[in-house]
Amino acid sequence: MTSPPPLRILIVDDQPQMRELLADILGERGYAVATAGDGEQALEHLAEQAFELIISDIRMPSMDGVTLLERVKDVPGFSPFVILITAFGDINDTVRLIDRGAYDYLIKPFKTEQLLITVKRAERELAMRRRVAELEESLTRGAAHPELVGRSSAMAGVLTLIDKVAPAEGGVLIEGETGTGKELVARAIHRTSPRRNGPFVAVNCAALPGELLESELFGHVRGAFTGAVEEKPGLFLEAQGGTLLLDEIGDMPLPLQAKLLRALQEHQVRPIGGSELRDFDVRVLAATNRNLLEDAREGLFREDIYYRIATFRIALPPLRRRREDIPALLEEFIARFSGTRPLEFEPEALRALIDYAWPGNVRELQNLVERCSYLCDRGKVRLADLPAEILNSLRPDEQFRWTDIKPLAELERDYIQHVMRLCNGNKVQAAALLGINRKTIQRKLND
Repeated sequence: MTSPPPLRILIVDDQPQMRELLADILGERGYAVATAGDGEQALEHLAEQAFELIISDIRMPSMDGVTLLERVKDVPGFSPFVILITAFGDINDTVRLIDRGAYDYLIKPFKTEQLLITVKRAERELAMRRRVAELEESLTRGAAHPELVGRSSAMAGVLTLIDKVAPAEGGVLIEGETGTGKELVARAIHRTSPRRNGPFVAVNCAALPGELLESELFGHVRGAFTGAVEEKPGLFLEAQGGTLLLDEIGDMPLPLQAKLLRALQEHQVRPIGGSELRDFDVRVLAATNRNLLEDAREGLFREDIYYRIATFRIALPPLRRRREDIPALLEEFIARFSGTRPLEFEPEALRALIDYAWPGNVRELQNLVERCSYLCDRGKVRLADLPAEILNSLRPDEQFRWTDIKPLAELERDYIQHVMRLCNGNKVQAAALLGINRKTIQRKLND
């Protein structure tokens, strides 16, 4: 895990010796420090780069610390914390400034320890506020895409990409293993795009032979072939004004790919057996579980089609790469399938699910919950109730392989923290996995 970047601090004081002293003290502690001689210079620094903390003297020529505080707080968005430095005679005024938005104050003369304690406290609160903002943003994205369950960093990246590409008109290639939710992502893009009021049409290119797929996409006129008893418009025209998803496009036959390329270039289709070209206005999304660029290099997929459909790319992570989302996915599927009879996974069963590799990804997990909702007695899912492929993947002899020896208490604390990360900080879920209560988790983490 990469460590967070150092706190960026701007020191504002008209006395060069004081500026240098504060910069040296904080710089030696690893903070990223810049200095300014007055409020005007400070505003110039703030216009060029972002600072999270400002330490400013109150009494300065040109623009003093009070005016600087007011200017900083007037800027919309996440403004930096401001710590004011004051002489003893200014203390009453400084307390009033706290009410106007200053974070804290230091009274001259102050000790180095006082400075460092105040800065450290500000640093912790800033980190907490950033985390709250990140969680609020994540919840907002999740509310916009309720069908895409998960708050892991991998899924947060996917949700961010969806929001960015949805307003565009270019093609989107959605890549991911079977069962990762590629069609759900396509529907989310459509639902948040300017075409949301138009139809969403999906076709699985792997499920139909080439001749039938061509008829499905481009349509046919009556009598075009045996069995064509009436005219069919085709999916490009059915999706008029909306979005067409070409699922598993990598399985489309090469001859049909050539016809698809012309349709995408000209925004026109010619029905089978017809002579008239028909215009369409459709955004085309594509999905695949294959490496299309590699297929193109091997002659299995047209490279010009690849670059036509992959203006934007969204890669969906397999479930084994976002195990921390498994508890939330379980809650979603339990609510969907268990009805009036609640379903509960016992701790050993939950641990097995989190450790399992999930080759079928989210779809495999969904199928498991649906099956358990019908077959498990009294709504309890025990380890023995899980399918053989999950039970066979358990390897007790490999449970404890360590590169070094640790005290048992430290090992226990490390494992609790690991489970907490898997559960995205949710103590209720972590306690269920560990088979202990929330208070025990807190006590063991504090020991």
